[in-house]
Amino acid sequence: MTLFIRFLPLLLIFLTWSVNAETTITVTQSASATKTLTLEYQKPVRLVQVVEDSLANISKLVSQNDIQPQPIYWLSAGLYDLSTATAVANQQQQVLHLLNIQDSNKNKPQNIQAIKALSDWITVNKFAKREAIVLDFDSVRLKEELNPLISEHYLFSLPTKPGYVMVLGAVEKNGKQPFRVRQNATKYLDWALPIDDSNNSFAWLIQPDGKVEHYPIAYWNNHQIDIAPGAIIYLEFQGAQENEQVLNQQVIELLKYWIR
Repeated sequence: MTLFIRFLPLLLIFLTWSVNAETTITVTQSASATKTLTLEYQKPVRLVQVVEDSLANISKLVSQNDIQPQPIYWLSAGLYDLSTATAVANQQQQVLHLLNIQDSNKNKPQNIQAIKALSDWITVNKFAKREAIVLDFDSVRLKEELNPLISEHYLFSLPTKPGYVMVLGAVEKNGKQPFRVRQNATKYLDWALPIDDSNNSFAWLIQPDGKVEHYPIAYWNNHQIDIAPGAIIYLEFQGAQENEQVLNQQVIELLKYWIR
């Protein structure tokens, strides 16, 4: 194994993996980090080895403002396949194109504001295909079926616990809402101000581990589902344009791949 540190924006990591190693893992603690740790292996490697090597060297990712690494929020930890970067980038551009088509309705200023805010958020954030595997260290270490072989090029994100829930979609205030324990989606959406052309019966909840749930928000079907810090609540656009259902489906698919 070869280990070295890169001081590169995450955007460049998608383009600069080594051609000499069969397996390259870039470790970061956030999508905005400039300091990343690169693990190189000459053959496929077990997931537990990647986790162990990442934890053994995570102190190298500490910023100047921190004395020691902050605790990892394992629920948000993600292993992202960098070989799919081009495909996901195309998916991102398709979503932005669909949003631009929606924006053509100039008679709906409320909709235009929501669409522009969502489009701006998608533009500045980063996405990659997230592997649907458990990344909790104890589980990976103790259960053979949760310890697959890893090969090729991946981004391993080990973020700290956030203090927000992201509310996106058919709302006036797309963006972060302070996390509140046991708070339901309806309250988060009320604070974000749903627009008139929005789904008033269900929202989508994308938990930090990528799990997607249909969340009832109407008075007649209200049901409590715990929302974790760092989750996304997406409220569908509904009633203004013919292609809204396609847009909603593609946005939800893209949000699963958000690199925190």
